[in-house]
Amino acid sequence: MVGSRAVGDGGTLVSVSGDLGVDWQAGLGRAPRSSDSVQRRRRRAEALATELCRLRPAQWRRHAAGAAQSRVSYVGDDPALADILAEAWDLARSRPGAGLVRSQRGDAGVVVVAHAQAWSLVARSGGPVLVLSTAFDGVVRLEPDAERLPEVELSTLTAELINLSRGLPPFDDSVVPPAPPLGWHRPG
Repeated sequence: MVGSRAVGDGGTLVSVSGDLGVDWQAGLGRAPRSSDSVQRRRRRAEALATELCRLRPAQWRRHAAGAAQSRVSYVGDDPALADILAEAWDLARSRPGAGLVRSQRGDAGVVVVAHAQAWSLVARSGGPVLVLSTAFDGVVRLEPDAERLPEVELSTLTAELINLSRGLPPFDDSVVPPAPPLGWHRPG
């Protein structure tokens, strides 16, 4: 279901909800020590994921509730955000049990949702990356920062989470180049 309402700049804010054929909560159950606020955060993350699945990037930036309600932040400016990103990398590399990371193909790429006890991350291949947490209010949209968080790192994290959601290894070792010869290596 797609609904909309007018916003102050003359544009339209689109709220997308409904069944995409994916149950973002499937397999998650109720986490230990789960509270209503954790469940609300997870449901909100799933609603944002549904928007990312349904809307193309230009539509999302101009009209989505997730775009209008999120604030841009940089990892270097917020220690809590840096901690969440580090935990997301740990999640991707630790291969957690089924259900903590889910993905679905959308109109403009694959969308992944990852949940932890204190945060949820929603990302689409090619961006954006959205974070919800008990450490801060609202939705934070991570923006690449050339000095602290290059775009390739956000893309790599998203790709690894997508792989994890599909039961694949987070990264392909075959694409890692061999180490260069070092001073103590002998030729031949």
